Amino acid sequence: MLTKIIKIGHLMRPPDLYRNFVQQVNTENGLALFINLAPMEYRGIRIIETPNENHLLLYCDQRGQVSGKSPTVNLTLKNKKSAEKLKEDIQKALQKMRNFFEGEVENIGALIEENSEKIIQEIENILQNMNEKSTYLTIIIIQDNQELRPAEYEPFKQLFLKKAFSKATETSVNGVCHFCGESKAVSATVNEVFTFATFDKPGFCPSLKKEDAIKVLPICEECKTNLQNGANVLRKDLSFNFLGNKLWVIPSLVVEDENALKNVINKIKQVSNELKDFAKKEKTIEQALCDQDQVHYDFLFMEMNQSQQRIELHLTEISPTRLRQLVEVAQEVKQKMDMEDIPEPTLGLLWYLYEKPTSRSEERKEYLALVRSIFQAEPYNLQRFLWYCMRRIRKAAQEYVSNDRESFGWRKLTYLSFASILYLNQIGVFNLKKGENKVNSDELSAFFDKYPEFFNESWKKAVFLTGILAGKVLSIQYAKRQATPFFKKLKGLKMNMQDIQGLLAEIRNKLQQYGSYGQRIDLLMKSAAAYYLESAKQKSTVDELNFVFTLGLAYSNKEPFKIEEVEENE
Repeated sequence: MLTKIIKIGHLMRPPDLYRNFVQQVNTENGLALFINLAPMEYRGIRIIETPNENHLLLYCDQRGQVSGKSPTVNLTLKNKKSAEKLKEDIQKALQKMRNFFEGEVENIGALIEENSEKIIQEIENILQNMNEKSTYLTIIIIQDNQELRPAEYEPFKQLFLKKAFSKATETSVNGVCHFCGESKAVSATVNEVFTFATFDKPGFCPSLKKEDAIKVLPICEECKTNLQNGANVLRKDLSFNFLGNKLWVIPSLVVEDENALKNVINKIKQVSNELKDFAKKEKTIEQALCDQDQVHYDFLFMEMNQSQQRIELHLTEISPTRLRQLVEVAQEVKQKMDMEDIPEPTLGLLWYLYEKPTSRSEERKEYLALVRSIFQAEPYNLQRFLWYCMRRIRKAAQEYVSNDRESFGWRKLTYLSFASILYLNQIGVFNLKKGENKVNSDELSAFFDKYPEFFNESWKKAVFLTGILAGKVLSIQYAKRQATPFFKKLKGLKMNMQDIQGLLAEIRNKLQQYGSYGQRIDLLMKSAAAYYLESAKQKSTVDELNFVFTLGLAYSNKEPFKIEEVEENE
């Protein structure tokens, strides 16, 4: 992965060396200290508009414990309501700026320190009228009546570069670069570019001593420069929002071709700028990515917190063919379901079914395991997936019972879960085989033959039809009483096979009581009984049983089961 990023950094290298180490400022406005050089004096502070040529600010991220790397520093405004805490944040930002000049660039640091109280007071006054949640603090030099931003003042630029290489210069030894394979001065400084590549936490590398890191991942100055630039390209142009975190898309070519790779990078950049959110625009983004030939993608799912980076999931060698299959199958499933309010299955939909798991939770790990299976065509446990679906559906059904009102939350969740199962099976994540239909009913056969991979066993058809019939009872009860007491017979959708089979007699009695047991109900009843008779002893889980039953409940008002309740004497 790092080698691929180095290639991107080399290919997209900017004309000036310092720009490899400059990062993007994402706020529209900032604060600038104005310093006159001759005579050296502080001229005040003003709000400035972030320049289009962002690199002129010489900004690099110094959140956390990082300091002294840049003359432009973050200034958090999250404590704006507390004057005392806001003052502390300003002092910290000012200290980080002074650290940049410490012992360098004559008198700048000392001048800032001499005027620190005045600067802090002026910043406090300005912030009272700023609406931004965060901003930055930078410095502008006045020389010969010209206002120079940091990169336009050569001593600042040289100091910025010196700081960027300082650790590598101080710790380098002669060795072989892990990435280019050349013998030259190398250092263990990958962690300066990506903080997830840490060497100082024993839990991450149990058998590694910090001083031995240079033996594991030595990098030369040139490769580090390209790695830093590649990281900047990733963050700025190849990054998408993904369910509260970030997704970095790293392209690489099957056959080396710099022009082709540059075209792919520019294409992803265009898609990233236009669509931004992978979870919300997944199929459109996948469609765009699969249009590229001879390319593979690494998907890096990142959790970002201040300066910390944590890799949630790393998928490699995702082909356009696989992405194209995901897009096409999702469309096919939607067409097959033929329900306007049921969207195509997506990662966002699956995240919703898993109850929007947050970072570092067990649910998040299982959700990401499913994401891996989707992109890498690896198997995933169907029973585990059904457990999450039923957990969601049961909660919605409980709300339905508690409120004693018509609520279709559980019904839509069931359709969404069913669509997801069909999708995941068709892309090879599940392994449901097609089954035969032995009960002679044209109407039912047509429905079951539409989903042969799901209704592949007789017990599923029997339980599904029982769910259809139970749905009829609920529908009639609600129509007559504005209540659905029969729902309490369903044991919170945690029934075993004996419970479900036992419902048939109660359903018959209820429908006869309501005068709604007609010929078509009789057909469903007899067909369910026939499927039960031909069912072999099955080993399904409670979740699977109840999902099939709930699917029947949900389909009870859909074609071909949407029938007018027939009076018994018709």
